[in-house]
Amino acid sequence: MKIWLNRLPSAFPRVVDSFRRAGFDPIAIPCLQSRALDVSLDPAIVDFDRFSDVVVTSPESARLLIDAITSRWAQWPITQRLWAVGSGTADILGEEVKDVKTASDPGSASLIQVMRSAIRAESRLLIVTGRGSGRQFEQLNRTLSYPVSYLELFELMAGLDSEIRTLDDIVAVVHGSTVLVQAFMKVASENELNVMQYTHFVTSADATAQLPSGCRYHQINSPTPDAVRLAMQGEESVKD
Repeated sequence: MKIWLNRLPSAFPRVVDSFRRAGFDPIAIPCLQSRALDVSLDPAIVDFDRFSDVVVTSPESARLLIDAITSRWAQWPITQRLWAVGSGTADILGEEVKDVKTASDPGSASLIQVMRSAIRAESRLLIVTGRGSGRQFEQLNRTLSYPVSYLELFELMAGLDSEIRTLDDIVAVVHGSTVLVQAFMKVASENELNVMQYTHFVTSADATAQLPSGCRYHQINSPTPDAVRLAMQGEESVKD
């Protein structure tokens, strides 16, 4: 089964390898490119040690956070807990920080559930992410005295490889996030791709909302081979 993996370039080749080992025929076609932002004077970097818990939402965020902290701080604050949304992100952070915490299942929803029982009202929480992303963690504000803070390390720009013209043999697209679905729809329109010919695997109701009416889709907890294979055992949904 040939599938299009709509992820950030930083997620490859790890994601491609995981799908290939699971028996899929994956093609890595990012619809977004990232551009690092200058955060050298951002209060979250200057006063990084005031946060008790730091959540890193992607491999791209992990790499850029390491660069930002090591260029500003002599050593990583030892009193913090670091949380990673997925194992790939945790592996990158593990090069600098010991005992990065994750949920048993990948994805922000699973991590939020774990964090609910681990954080205290007085915890100071920082979400490390891309511009405009990671807002689902505001659910944790209900248990915190201070609202979550954000450190946005990069911005995303939609764009498809200009050499890619025909993708007719692809039967499904696995989208990594709502933002990636939005980018997919933009580049599909610009390149005259028929989005209706694919089955879409999306990770949230917000992502589903980006699909046009009539699209076939599965909603999954995370963009992983196991989640995709499990979803394929059931009937496809059709977007209203």
